[in-house]
Amino acid sequence: MGLLTEFGELLLPRRCAGCGREGVSLCTACLTQLGGIPRAMEPRYGQIPVVGVSEYSSQLSHMVVDFKDNGRRDILDPLALALARSITAALELVRHSGGRVRLFPAPSSQRARRRRGGSHTAALAERAAELAPELSLQVVDVLVAKRHPDQVGLGAHARQRNVSRSQFLNPRILPSILPADAAGAEPTHGADLLIDDFSTTGATLAESARVLASVQIRPAAGAVLGLGRGGTRFVSPFTV
Repeated sequence: MGLLTEFGELLLPRRCAGCGREGVSLCTACLTQLGGIPRAMEPRYGQIPVVGVSEYSSQLSHMVVDFKDNGRRDILDPLALALARSITAALELVRHSGGRVRLFPAPSSQRARRRRGGSHTAALAERAAELAPELSLQVVDVLVAKRHPDQVGLGAHARQRNVSRSQFLNPRILPSILPADAAGAEPTHGADLLIDDFSTTGATLAESARVLASVQIRPAAGAVLGLGRGGTRFVSPFTV
């Protein structure tokens, strides 16, 4: 694959996944967008805070689209490192005191998974877990999406209606993640987090939280790359 990649770059020079500048995977300006101070948003929908390291922008959107739809695995590490910083900040926000942390990636439809060769949010979460081994992160890719129109361009209420009842749990994975039984056994994990690339109104993460709550799993927060301005308010920035 290395030779094929090098040959391909001779024909089609590498471009910045954010702005299109030639010669780099991510230029300095676009890379800087992934290094912001984490901050939390109270979403319009849902009950849990969502933490991100960047504001939603066209450059950040281009990065994620290039990664998930155009196979740009050369930007996986910068994106995953930014996500790992959001995860760290989210755990600080909920006062996580230790133990294994389960990450529940926002789902893709089965059709999208087949086209992309898997879930892009799960891939980002898996790499983030590898880049932050001290956090004991476990990715649980149990959420699956029914096919529905894209959220891009929709207003807050339309986004909420669009994702309502749009997710379900993978029955093959579900038995392995159910909470401890009624005998009183202590859970083996310390916190649960929802993972996505962006959050604007929080509608997608709220639907994920609703589905997980049906099996007594209640994530404490969400962690994303970029936050839009669709929440009720931003919490003051904090450093991790």
